[in-house]
Amino acid sequence: MSVLPNAKTPITRCELKSLYTRTMLGKFSDVAALNGLAAKLEDATNALLAREQAYNQQIKELIVIRVEVKFTDRLADQVVRLALKRAEIEDGRPGGRIVSTLFPGGSTPIIKPVGGTQIKEMRALEGRYTEIAAIYPAGSAELDKITAHRHRYEQALEARKLGMEAAAQARAARNLAKEEFLDVFAEVANRIKAAFPRDKKTQDLFFLKDKTDDGLDVGDDEEPEDEAATGTARSEE
Repeated sequence: MSVLPNAKTPITRCELKSLYTRTMLGKFSDVAALNGLAAKLEDATNALLAREQAYNQQIKELIVIRVEVKFTDRLADQVVRLALKRAEIEDGRPGGRIVSTLFPGGSTPIIKPVGGTQIKEMRALEGRYTEIAAIYPAGSAELDKITAHRHRYEQALEARKLGMEAAAQARAARNLAKEEFLDVFAEVANRIKAAFPRDKKTQDLFFLKDKTDDGLDVGDDEEPEDEAATGTARSEE
């Protein structure tokens, strides 16, 4: 039965195990060998919780950014579809010169891709609008709309890239803080055992078991992967 936290122990359970050990250490203030251990463990715990909070904040911010990317993609699709319809009206007949020049494959090749690929297609569409300006002067208004939405899409994608980098950095900092926490906890455990040699019953007093007699469950579940900070966004590229 595990009593010490390990790399797979969720942060919330690390906090509980730390609190238990620190509280029990306070009951043995008369044992000089244990002096300072509670404070040292508390510092490591607080550092871990701070890094975890910072990481969670980055994940929340990334979620908001991903919403902007999805919504901006929708707006870009809409403006392209409307541009095609207005070009068809300008031609006055199916398969006219304006539509065949601007949208040789229809709107699908432009709006079906997402992310950087759609940006590339929208830029190409803007170029075709410039080339056909002489025979379609009314298209300048559509060109302005397409360009504005392409700019917004680019900004959203850049924000997502930066957000993912920030989340990855925050996660790495959290993981490092957890390693340092585990090292401190192991040191505390060793000092406790040294203070009470061959007295396992007393040693065990200082550590919260995964399943306790009072029904508190603090098992060492494996921490799940953070979807928002791993590869989810790659499917949107």
